[in-house]
Amino acid sequence: MKPEEQYLRQTVSETAEEHFLRGVYYYDKGLDAKDAEQDGANASFIEAFQCFLKAADMGNLHAQNQVGICYEFGLGVEKNCEKAIEWYTKAATKGCARAQNNLGCCYSSGEGVEQDMREAFEWCRKAAKQGNARAQYNLGICYDEGIGVEKDAEQAVFWFKKSAEQGFLRTRKQTGFFFELGCCVQKDPHQAFEWFLKSAEAGNAHAQKNLGDCYRRGTGTEQNYRKAFQWYSKAASQGHVDAQVELGDRFFYGQGVVQDYDQAFFWYRKASDKGDMRAENRIAYCYQNGYGVEKDEDAAMKWYLKAAKQGDEDALLAVELQCQLQRKRSV
Repeated sequence: MKPEEQYLRQTVSETAEEHFLRGVYYYDKGLDAKDAEQDGANASFIEAFQCFLKAADMGNLHAQNQVGICYEFGLGVEKNCEKAIEWYTKAATKGCARAQNNLGCCYSSGEGVEQDMREAFEWCRKAAKQGNARAQYNLGICYDEGIGVEKDAEQAVFWFKKSAEQGFLRTRKQTGFFFELGCCVQKDPHQAFEWFLKSAEAGNAHAQKNLGDCYRRGTGTEQNYRKAFQWYSKAASQGHVDAQVELGDRFFYGQGVVQDYDQAFFWYRKASDKGDMRAENRIAYCYQNGYGVEKDEDAAMKWYLKAAKQGDEDALLAVELQCQLQRKRSV
């Protein structure tokens, strides 16, 4: 046993708060080991669960929520979604916002309880009104998609914005889209740009791609191809397919960067590996004309057909033209 663990065992008292804090210590330790793919994660989760359970039995609401989490995901105890619902409900009915949100998510998915979208909405609403950022995001989704409540884009924007102001990254992206598209709010591309920027700087690949679009089009900011290229690069390096296609285009046309057909082909190939039809069409064009790769009409037709099968109209036209040319040559 490590000295710090021995110290914790020796000094922990019988109060619910101290049992809970000790549980947090082992829970975090388990998460760290799991993330690093190290041994000992399960042993830490078992210790954490026992501590949370003691604190929960003594009435600690946060511990009751954590016991629910352990049961829902099988951390330190056998997975049991029904038990998770019991503990979430205990904490939620006494006002624990995190438990309210978790309970709402369970009602939405039907995990451990009969699916009930109205209940899902009500529990998320209770948590959102207490300021829980994740619940505010979920409530925005409910209003946006009409989950358990009538669709209301204005309310969706309100709750997405509330959550985004607390730094919830997925919401920053969603809120940016609302402002960009002018959905039930006065169209404000400048505000959309600011939300995309906040999320992009925090590493969100979707927002980075959207920020690249803003700079490329001059939406909400001055047009700047160099900055568009930089943000597309960040998103593309994280595997964002649309950004990879855009990055390939920037290299192909020399927009914001020195023209480089080899690099253009490289990024189109990256995106095509994930089945993107636009990338497949661009690869075909490169093979047809020898851009960044040796000219090869057979390979070009192969890639045009790939894109055409997915419905790419330009590829369909290219296939028709190629067929017409082949017919003329054979006459």
